[in-house]
Amino acid sequence: MARPVSITKEKILAAALSIVRTSGASALTARSLCAVLGCGANAVFSSFGSIQGVRDAVKEEARNLYQKRVGAGFSLNPPFKGFGIALLWFAMDEPQLFSLIMDADIPASSFEDYIDTHVGFKKECLAAIQASFSLQVSDAELLYYQMVLVALGLAQTCTRGGNTLSIPQASEILGKNVRALLMVIRAGADDREKYIPGAGSGPGGDLDSYAMFHTLAGQNHLLQELHAIPRYVQDNEWAELERVLRNSFNLTPQSLREAHPGLTKGDIRIYILSHLQFSVWEQALLLGISPASVTKARQRLKAKMAAVETSD
Repeated sequence: MARPVSITKEKILAAALSIVRTSGASALTARSLCAVLGCGANAVFSSFGSIQGVRDAVKEEARNLYQKRVGAGFSLNPPFKGFGIALLWFAMDEPQLFSLIMDADIPASSFEDYIDTHVGFKKECLAAIQASFSLQVSDAELLYYQMVLVALGLAQTCTRGGNTLSIPQASEILGKNVRALLMVIRAGADDREKYIPGAGSGPGGDLDSYAMFHTLAGQNHLLQELHAIPRYVQDNEWAELERVLRNSFNLTPQSLREAHPGLTKGDIRIYILSHLQFSVWEQALLLGISPASVTKARQRLKAKMAAVETSD
């Protein structure tokens, strides 16, 4: 009788990693893993406890691989550009693992927070930037965050667009963006004005917030539906309205509570609907209350927010 093959923890992890690399994180299930290993679920669960334990181990392994390979980019010259190229190469070479690492389990409070948590290497990047360009810390951070956003955009293009960029092309794009940002950082205000065609236009122009809201946020499917035919908003739909508020005005229920601690859930919903340009009559339908109640709620909200501003 043939001796049964031992299903070790290492073999389980290797098989799980192979599934994610080939088909993505969503393909990693107990059934798919057992099919690859040729074993029962008990062999997997005895080592990792559950399929979620396997997924967590795969993500940790992917992160370790990312840290090793992207960190090696700092050995290139210049090191900050080497970091960017190494990040892009990892994204192209391991698209599924890169997506797994960059997916946020919890929404970040800002793009800086997201970059700090998922991209990493901030300390090494700032040291490389200051060594190469002799910038102040604040300017080095500006360059770091802006260039990481560019690199993440290129990585998204490479992973989702079928490797449409070569490394030389990506290197040229990164180099040009760094030079452009350095010119802006080092130029005085008078020099910057030369590049702006006129007030309210060009790279220095400001978008009108009201027009921007109606042009961009107004295209949201739920907003369009509620403005066209106002109806009671279900509990699971408030998350979408909160997302529109965050993307349009950089406001969240958490940030509102931090600025105005006395706000209730009802206050925040009134605030959201008011900012999303719903009338008192529409808000009454959306909340399932009378227009008079909406008016009173808006007055209470205004008083609470004014009280905090006065105390400050």
